[in-house]
Amino acid sequence: MTPLEKIIIEDIRANGPMRLDRYMGLCLGHPEHGYYMRRDPFGRAGDFTTAPEISQMFGEMMGVWLADSWLKMGSPECVILLECGAGRGTLMADALRATKNVRGKHQTFHEAIDLHFLEISPTLRQMQEKAVSDFGATWHADLESLPNDLPVLIIGNEFLDALPVRQMVLGETGWAEKHININENDTLCLVNGEAQIEAKKLIVNGLLPYKLGDHIEVSPELNLTVSKIAKIISKQRGSCLLLDYGFNQNIAGDTLQAVMNHSYCSVTDSPGEADLTAHVNFSALTNLLMEEKMTVHGPVSQGDFLNRLGIGLRAEKLTQTALGSQNQKQAEDIRLALKRLTGQNTKAGEMGNLFKAIAFSNDPNIDLAGF
Repeated sequence: MTPLEKIIIEDIRANGPMRLDRYMGLCLGHPEHGYYMRRDPFGRAGDFTTAPEISQMFGEMMGVWLADSWLKMGSPECVILLECGAGRGTLMADALRATKNVRGKHQTFHEAIDLHFLEISPTLRQMQEKAVSDFGATWHADLESLPNDLPVLIIGNEFLDALPVRQMVLGETGWAEKHININENDTLCLVNGEAQIEAKKLIVNGLLPYKLGDHIEVSPELNLTVSKIAKIISKQRGSCLLLDYGFNQNIAGDTLQAVMNHSYCSVTDSPGEADLTAHVNFSALTNLLMEEKMTVHGPVSQGDFLNRLGIGLRAEKLTQTALGSQNQKQAEDIRLALKRLTGQNTKAGEMGNLFKAIAFSNDPNIDLAGF
């Protein structure tokens, strides 16, 4: 039993079954025992690998998008560049390296940047600081502390999927919400609550009629976070790019998953020791952004997005350099990385179709790259 599991069991004994989004929030962000608070979860020694860790090309393409967006907004003399959930800082380090020579009307892109990170993990903050050590930055635990007097460029890769979700299931008597409870063995389990009007109110019409046993996931925290970002952009002007795995239509499905040591496990196993995520509903996200009066670009598949930004040309150039140095292994690694980032075979671990890109801006006249 993990230390966090003991805390959660004591809470349930005192207060009754725990709502799933609260459980997920504790598992990931408990100040002492949360998954992200005290570990490096990335890479072979961790639990999963994200796109920036697969190849420098991913971060370089993000840099292309950021610099191009800055130029299209008139290359303001000072712009907040914020990355949400930056992992080890690899994406930002690669993006900055790729854009050091981009120049606007008055100065370079780098001279205009006021760099910020949204990050709750002390461990990852240290790694991010090391990754951008040549570039001063400021860290935030919430969006409220971000400066409110400058235009913004915001990016987040696999940020939304870690925001807690609520899960509804359709039973004989109506929609009921799932909770975490204690079973007869004094271990944690997922249970269906009683049918509730509150649960029914959270359900949106689906692409197909819902049937008994269908699951619907909603994330009030995701909605609140994205709404805050949209309001910042509306007030200060700017653009935001978000990439994550998910789906484009309102459909039923249980996508909540736990990963530990690069393998799936039960969401109730080892609280605080496994990563918990859920797929992003990009249709609902688009509707939310339109309600916030944002100009929305996409969603499009990650493969299409990266290809439109020119990742194929970048891979070709890197391959030529590797072959010129007689480094056949490096050339093959580049080919495999490109295939994994843009390929369509999800079962083979390729990310090009499962992952989506969406961007939004306050300015309907800006044609954001990649869409």
